[in-house]
Amino acid sequence: MATTVAPAPSSTLPRDGHHRVVAKQWIGAIEHDPPRFGRAPLLFAALAFAAGILMAHRWWLSPAWLAIGACLEGLLAALAVRSSLRAALLPLAATWLLLGAFTAEMQQAPASQFELRQLAHGTPVLLQGTVDRTTPVHRIVSQRPFSTEEVTEQMQSVDLRVSAAAEPNDPLLPLQIVPLQGGMRLSLYAPEDATMLSLACGEVVSVTATIRPPERYRDPGVWDSPSWLLSQGIGVIGSAKAERLTRISQPGSRSLTCMLRAWQSAASERMVRFADTHPAHPLPAWLILSHDDAAMIAAMVTGDRSYLGRTLRVGFERTGSFHLLVVSGLHVGLFSALVFGIGKRLRIRRVPLTVLTLLLSFAYALLTGFGQPVQRAFAMVALYLIGRLLYRERSGLNSLGFAALCLLAFSPRALYDAGLQMTLLTVVAVAGIAIPLMERSSAPFLLATRSLRIVGMDTAFAPRLAQFRVTLRLIGEHLEPLLSRRWRRTLRAQTLLALALRGLLLLFDLCLVSAVIELTMALPMAAYFHRVTTWGLPVNVLIIPSLALLLPCALLTMLALLLTPQLAWLPAAVTAALLHRVTYVVRAFSAWTGSDWRLPGPSMTAAIAALLLLTLAVFIARWKAKLAVPLSAITLLAAASCVLLPRPVERRDHALEITAIDVGQGDAILVVSPDGHTLLIDAGGPTGGGYGHAGNFEIGEDVVSPYLWSRGIRRLDAVALTHAHSDHMGGMPAVLHNFRPRQLWVGHNPAAPDYQQLLAEANSLGIEVRTLTRGDALSFGGAEVHTLAPSTDYTPGPSPSNNDSLVLRISYAGHAALLEGDAEAPSEAAMLSLPHDQLQADLLKVGHHGSKTSTIPPFLARVAPQLAVISVGPYNSYHHPRWETLDRLQQQGALTWRTDLLGLSTFYLDANGAAPATLP
Repeated sequence: MATTVAPAPSSTLPRDGHHRVVAKQWIGAIEHDPPRFGRAPLLFAALAFAAGILMAHRWWLSPAWLAIGACLEGLLAALAVRSSLRAALLPLAATWLLLGAFTAEMQQAPASQFELRQLAHGTPVLLQGTVDRTTPVHRIVSQRPFSTEEVTEQMQSVDLRVSAAAEPNDPLLPLQIVPLQGGMRLSLYAPEDATMLSLACGEVVSVTATIRPPERYRDPGVWDSPSWLLSQGIGVIGSAKAERLTRISQPGSRSLTCMLRAWQSAASERMVRFADTHPAHPLPAWLILSHDDAAMIAAMVTGDRSYLGRTLRVGFERTGSFHLLVVSGLHVGLFSALVFGIGKRLRIRRVPLTVLTLLLSFAYALLTGFGQPVQRAFAMVALYLIGRLLYRERSGLNSLGFAALCLLAFSPRALYDAGLQMTLLTVVAVAGIAIPLMERSSAPFLLATRSLRIVGMDTAFAPRLAQFRVTLRLIGEHLEPLLSRRWRRTLRAQTLLALALRGLLLLFDLCLVSAVIELTMALPMAAYFHRVTTWGLPVNVLIIPSLALLLPCALLTMLALLLTPQLAWLPAAVTAALLHRVTYVVRAFSAWTGSDWRLPGPSMTAAIAALLLLTLAVFIARWKAKLAVPLSAITLLAAASCVLLPRPVERRDHALEITAIDVGQGDAILVVSPDGHTLLIDAGGPTGGGYGHAGNFEIGEDVVSPYLWSRGIRRLDAVALTHAHSDHMGGMPAVLHNFRPRQLWVGHNPAAPDYQQLLAEANSLGIEVRTLTRGDALSFGGAEVHTLAPSTDYTPGPSPSNNDSLVLRISYAGHAALLEGDAEAPSEAAMLSLPHDQLQADLLKVGHHGSKTSTIPPFLARVAPQLAVISVGPYNSYHHPRWETLDRLQQQGALTWRTDLLGLSTFYLDANGAAPATLP
C-alpha cells in the first residue's frame, strides 16, 4: 500500500504557511520557459549582429549605405511596433544585421608595417626599439645541419617595438638611421656558459639582427601565423647573438602593461626557482612541487606559459583538459562564482555584491597578466553580471546575448576567434541546455531534500516530490537505531540520508553538465583542433572538483612566495597534493589506447547541421514536456554525430595526384591514387633540429597534419621516409600518431638514435615497416610504384646523408612522376644504369631542394621531365635553389614550380599526361 502524506497539525499551520511560501519560491526559481524574443531579446539581437558580420566578411558592403539602411530599418521597426511586436521583429532583426555589417566594415585592419617588412630579407639590420615582452632564458639542444653533433645554447625571446632602423649597405658610409614603426619578435642566442643581459619591459635597446617575415605555410587548413602575429603588433621575426644587443636607456615611467608583465614574469620565475631549489626535508614526494608542477602552477595562476613545453601539454590535450593548465574562462568564472557565492551567503545586496565581484575579479584578472583570454573571460563575467542587474535575473540567455553583443560591437573580428566561439558555446551549453535539463531531472529532488524535518513544506511540492520527502523520513526512522548515541546527539539518520542523496544528485549534475559541454564542444574541437577526447567526461568529472580547491591554494602559494618563501611550504604542500591528484588522473587516462581521436574538421554542411541541432536542443531542453530530457539527449548526440561522421577524401577521378606540401625548407609529398589511396613521402621538419623538435611548434602537428585533415584524410595507407635528415623526418612522429598509416616505407639508413626511435614508435603503433631497394615494385591504388634507389648493395655511412635517399617512380596510365628526395650526384649517376623507360618521367621532384650537387645534366636528360617542382623554404641559409640548377631545368624545357614562391603545388597524371593544378 502506498504511503500517503499526513496533514500537518493545526498548531503548526501559521509557521508551515511561511515554509510553503519559501518552498514555492525555491521551485519558482528553477522554472524556465522556452526561449522567446520577449524573454531574451538581446540574444536574438546578438545573433542578427553576428550574421551581419559574417555577411560583411563574405561581401564588401559600403559603410555609408549600411548606415542609411540601418537607420531606415530602425525607423520602420519603431513604426511597426505600434501595431504589434510581431510585426516589428523582421525590421528589427534587419536593423541589427545591418549594424553588424556596418561595424565589421568600419573596424580598422592591423597596420601592415610595410616599411619594416621591406628590411626583412635575411641580411643584418641595426634596429632600435623598446622592450615590450621577454621570456625566461631557456637552454636548448639542437643539431648541426646534416650531422649528429649536438649544440647546447641559451635562448631568450624578446618582443621589441621598433622605432628606428639602419641597413649597413656600404661599410665606408655612415649609417642612415630611419625612423619607422613596427614590432619584432627577436630570438637571442648565447653560448651555454655566457651571461645574457637581463632585460626589462620598457627599456630602450639596439641590436644588429637578421630579420625576415614570419613564415607563412601556404597550405589549406594551416593556421595563418603571420596574420595572427600582425594582429598582435608583430610584423617581422628576428634572430641575433646576445652580444649584439646593447642597452641604450633604462625604462622611465613604466606603463601598466609593463608592470603587469614584470609581475607575471617575476612571480612565475619565483615559483619555478622555489621548486628547483627546495632543500631536503622529510615530506613525501607527493607533497613536493617539481619543476613541471611549478610550470603548471605558473601557467594556471599567472597565465605565463613560458615554462610549459609541448611534452607537458600532451596528456592534458589528449584528455580535453588543457583548459585547466592555463588561465581561462573556467578560472575567472570559478573565482567570480566563489566571490558571488560567498557574498550571497553573507546576504549582501545585489548591487553592492555585483560591484564587489567585479572589482575582485578585475584584480584577479590583472594579477594573471590580463592577456586576451582573461580579458575576454572577465568581459563575459562583467557583462553577464551587469546584464542581470539591467534585465531579468532569471534570463541567463538574455545576459549571454548582452555580453556577446557588447564584445562583438567592440571587436567584430573577435567573431572568428576560436576562444570566443568556444566560450559562447560553453555558456550556451550550460545555461541553455544543461541547467534546464537539471531542472527537469535532478533539481526538484535536490530541493526536496532541503529542510527535510519541516513537514509543513511537503504540501508546496508536487505529489511525487512530497511522497519522496515522506519516504526519506520513513527510511531515516528505520535507520535511526543503527546510529550510535554519540551520532544521534548531533545528527539524525534522515539528515545523513539527505546529505548522501544531495551528494549523489550533485555528482549527477556535474556529470550532466560535463556531458553536455563535451557534446556541444565536439564541433569547435573538431573544426579547430581536429581532436575528439573520448575520456573528457570522466576526466573532467574527477578533476574539476579538485580544481575548485587547487586554484585558491595555488593563489595562496604564489602570494606567500611573493612575501617570503618560508611562508609557502604549507600551502605549497597542499597545492602539490591536489595537483598530483589531477596529473595522475590525466596521465592515467591519456595513456589508454584511443584516449585521443584525431579527425578532419567537419564540412560546411555538417557544421551548419550541428549548429541547427544545438539550437534545437536549447528549445527542447526548455519544453515542459516529459520527453524533453531524452529528446535533448538525442538531439545533442545527433549534433555530435554530424561532426564525427567521416567525409570522403578529396580526389580527382581517373587521375594520380602528386602534391608538394609547403613545409618551408624541407620535403613533404602527398600522393593520392585514382581510387583514393593515400601515401605521404616525408613530413618536413626543422633544418638542423633533432627528432621531436623541442618547443611549441612542430611541423608535423601544425602544418602537415592540418593540410591532410583539410583533404578529409583520417588514415594514411602508407608513409615513406626518404632518409633520416630532420628536414624530412622531423614531422614524421606526429604524422604516425595522428594518421596511423598501415605501412612505413624506408630505404637503407644508418642506425642513428632519432631514426631508431622512429622505428620503435612505428612498431609500438602497429605499423608495418617495409624496407625498399632498387627493383622493388608495388601496386598502389591503381598506380605502380617502382624503387630506383638505393641499390640492394648500398651501405650507408655512420651518419645520415643525402645519398641514402629512397627514390620512387610512380606511374599511372602510361605517365610517371619521379620523386628524388635529397639524392645527389652519386645516387643520380648510379640510376643512369637503369633502362630508359624506368627513368623517364613527366614530373620531377627535384633532388635536394635544387642544390647544385643534384640534378646533374645526364640524369636530367634521361628523365626529360616536362614539369618540375622544388620543395624549398624562403630565405634559407643554403641559398636553395641554386641558379645552376634552375638554369639546367630551363635548358631542358621543364616548367618549374617552387614552394617558396608558390606555396603548395599540385599536379595530376592521367591518360593525357601530366598537368599542374595552377600555373606558376
